[in-house]
Amino acid sequence: MTIHEYLEECILILTTSPIIEHFHLIKRRETATDGYLRIQATITDSSILEISIYCKITEGIAHINGYRFHWQDKEKKLIRRWDNAKHHPELKTFPAHMHIGSDENVKESDDIDLWKVLQIIKSETGRVYTTW
Repeated sequence: MTIHEYLEECILILTTSPIIEHFHLIKRRETATDGYLRIQATITDSSILEISIYCKITEGIAHINGYRFHWQDKEKKLIRRWDNAKHHPELKTFPAHMHIGSDENVKESDDIDLWKVLQIIKSETGRVYTTW
């Protein structure tokens, strides 16, 4: 998968997700070897998902190299943020981690991608969908 294909797949996931009310592409940059997306998405429960994805070609395939998925309620209070910034080396899953409810409440987390984040949000918003 090329960088272009990977970034297009991320946009398609947001376009077809039943939990995304709408989204705004803030920044998109791509070259043959790396790419970046920054998007703000509104969830159907009025919460907000801030998405930052940096991807890079590794062994001929596009992979996430850096990410930040910041989910907050409509009052801008953090619900959860997943990221792989290298600032919690004490965790077994370093650099992957998540913040729950506050920046100080840091927990271990496996690497995650946009699809998995949307599945978690879908399950935690309590809505029942017949598609997707």
